[in-house]
Amino acid sequence: MAVTGVEEEVRAVLNQMIDAQNAGDRERLRPMLSNRPDAVFIGTDAGEWWTSKDYLDAIAGSHPGDMTAVVDDISVHALGDVAWVEGHGRFKASDGNERPVRVTGVLVREDGQWKAVQSHSSIAVP
Repeated sequence: MAVTGVEEEVRAVLNQMIDAQNAGDRERLRPMLSNRPDAVFIGTDAGEWWTSKDYLDAIAGSHPGDMTAVVDDISVHALGDVAWVEGHGRFKASDGNERPVRVTGVLVREDGQWKAVQSHSSIAVP
């Protein structure tokens, strides 16, 4: 299946989000997150259930380089002004240890820009 322009746009936003998150740069990340009050970002730990503001605060409190997110593969799908993604990646610790992670997300086009409105990361338990 050929990659569409929308898929390329969404993939570019996802890459920019991961780069900003890994750098701990909340100001660069802020315009890529929806301000909708029902936006939710769910991490792998039990307490990681954030609004956009909470997520930005968590990023600001992180220590860049301690743990980085790496995307290994991601599928992008779109219908109008809504896109959803799923894929696999890794959390990579500064000591070289890695943990596989599964990710899903939803982006919406707001004011002409793709913004994350939902994400979920999970670590598979055998």
